[in-house]
Amino acid sequence: VDWAKGDYSHCMLIPLIVIYLIWDKQHFISSAESRPSYTGFFFLVPGLGLFWLGELAGEFFTLYMSLWLIVFAICHINLGWQKLKVILFPLLFSLTMFPFPSFINNRITLQLKIISSKLGVSMLQVYGMSVFREGNVIDLGFTRLQVVDACSGLRYLFPMVVLSILVAYFYKVRLWKKILLVLSSGPLTVFSNSLRIALTGILSEKFGSRAVEGFFHDFEGWLIFMFTLGILLLEMWLLNKLFAEKEPAHDDRRIDSGGNDQPGLQDTME
Repeated sequence: VDWAKGDYSHCMLIPLIVIYLIWDKQHFISSAESRPSYTGFFFLVPGLGLFWLGELAGEFFTLYMSLWLIVFAICHINLGWQKLKVILFPLLFSLTMFPFPSFINNRITLQLKIISSKLGVSMLQVYGMSVFREGNVIDLGFTRLQVVDACSGLRYLFPMVVLSILVAYFYKVRLWKKILLVLSSGPLTVFSNSLRIALTGILSEKFGSRAVEGFFHDFEGWLIFMFTLGILLLEMWLLNKLFAEKEPAHDDRRIDSGGNDQPGLQDTME
């Protein structure tokens, strides 16, 4: 897996997270019944077919999907569906460690550069600076800023989406809140990256080229990422406040197999 690219450097942590998620479910895994199933061969055969296609075409993404399908199929064949359901989320989450094909990656990068440039210019104009944009080049008059691939926001977008999925998994609320949290991470990251571009333009007026390279540039990236994470956590807090969920009332009684109410331990002692 090509994790050397800056856009996918976060993928090195995904296997460790997957291991933890499976370890966290060890009690449920041991208690679930193992029922080996031949249904897993319906996933194994396509996985082997994708491997053959990937080797033939030299396409790494196809090989990645082949690897995942084969692992999923082996787990299905040996463990059965009951145990597989317990570790289904970690298995699905492991898909986030595979880089997209180059043509998809380049398309996303291009669109993000244009969108971030437009929003960044709008923020600079609101700030009161005279600025002109041509493509992904921002002309500030005293200097020109170019929004290159590394500044497109892709290396913020992927980690933030992955982080939002992980946060939503541990976020014990209704499904629509989880989906909203994950979907909002994309636009939020794009907005934050545009804010970083605008901040770079403002600082470059005062500090010159130092604002677009070295410590200033790296610190801005770290600051914007933490800002985005903070907004994501704020969104969770607002969802809890605005759409509070009622906790189910505690009932100390249990229901027997016949459907009759039976006293709990505390009632029996009394």
